[in-house]
Amino acid sequence: MLVLAACAGTTPDTSEDSTTTSAASAPTVVTTSEDSTTTTTGDEPSSTTTSPPEVDRPDLTFSVAEGWKAVSLGPGVKPVLAIDPSGDLGVSWIFERVGEGFVAFAGSADDWNVQIVREGYFYGPIGLAYGPDGTPNIVIHDHQADDLDPQLGDLVRFFWDGSDWVEDTARDLGHDGWDSTVAIGDDGVIHAAGVDPTQFARTEGVEYYRNDGAGWNVTQIGSGPIPYQYNVGLALDPTDSPGLTYYNDTDQDLVFARLEDGSWILERVAQQGDVGKYSSLAYDAQGRPAATFFSQTGDTEGEIVFAMRGDDGWTLETIGQLASFSEPIARRNSSLAFDSQGRAHVAFSDTVGVWYAVRGESGWETQQIVEAGLPLGQLVSLAIDENDRPHIAIYEVTEAQPLDGSVAYLTTE
Repeated sequence: MLVLAACAGTTPDTSEDSTTTSAASAPTVVTTSEDSTTTTTGDEPSSTTTSPPEVDRPDLTFSVAEGWKAVSLGPGVKPVLAIDPSGDLGVSWIFERVGEGFVAFAGSADDWNVQIVREGYFYGPIGLAYGPDGTPNIVIHDHQADDLDPQLGDLVRFFWDGSDWVEDTARDLGHDGWDSTVAIGDDGVIHAAGVDPTQFARTEGVEYYRNDGAGWNVTQIGSGPIPYQYNVGLALDPTDSPGLTYYNDTDQDLVFARLEDGSWILERVAQQGDVGKYSSLAYDAQGRPAATFFSQTGDTEGEIVFAMRGDDGWTLETIGQLASFSEPIARRNSSLAFDSQGRAHVAFSDTVGVWYAVRGESGWETQQIVEAGLPLGQLVSLAIDENDRPHIAIYEVTEAQPLDGSVAYLTTE
């Protein structure tokens, strides 16, 4: 039986003024084929030198399952979570409004103190990864102009140099970097991915970014024209070779792309029905790729599916059902990670709940860990630490148009 503990506090203020507040308060804790390649050097990295405003942490309206706790981090949407080499946590998120937008970051080592990384007009989802030296790296789509010029817009990286956030832009033609994500190998090479989308009359589709310290190399992987909004999954195998997953909206299929001898090889993972939206990619310790994705079965219904590639191809398993799915804001409604024992962990969400599933010897063990108050943003970010403890970032929606919300961090007690 699901036992839920109510989150403390009242319903957050949903007015536009609620995104800019005065004095910060303590965190609210609730216990209960080969394609063309463009090589670019990017801009010279520059310090953002921002004087961050203080940030209020809104009370959360959702309830959490017994044995879980939630921490309110601040106003914003579309968070991503990562674990640094020492085991500390970081969460980054954004606010997307023209003239008021920002990128934020908070870390557990700093008692979740919120830093405003940069103010501007950005769009998510975004990516967060730590380098082997513990440096946080955030990648994001920067519109560059409030009027959404199709010839402007880049994937931008922000990284912490020990005293300030530094900006590093991957210059490329088009309106790049939508649905951005990032991974960093043990050698410090930065791998990122994003979409140059059809909504801006672009034909490049999914692009792969690589930075080994000598500038950015941008490659079209061969997806052909696709829109943003369906996410790109990115992960590194045990040899630090990148893999990608994306949704082919023409065929309504999930595609897995791997880099082999300098060329991208594309293969279909799932092809029956409308499958492959909002995928999350991970490799197990044996180097086998696995993905979760959304299989839509109705206007508001669908399944979260787990796919794993073995010697005989891809095997598919249904993890759970969603009955209150809503487009277009469901951009990453599942997140996949493996633990030290090789077990797959998945967090997934719709507007009314968050579920957490672990793949055991007899199948998937699933529990609901969040029951919504305000509608949820249908975005989850999951990481598993060295003790096999789960850490999750989500947000709830305080305002639909323009999108605003409250970001939260979840873990077990």
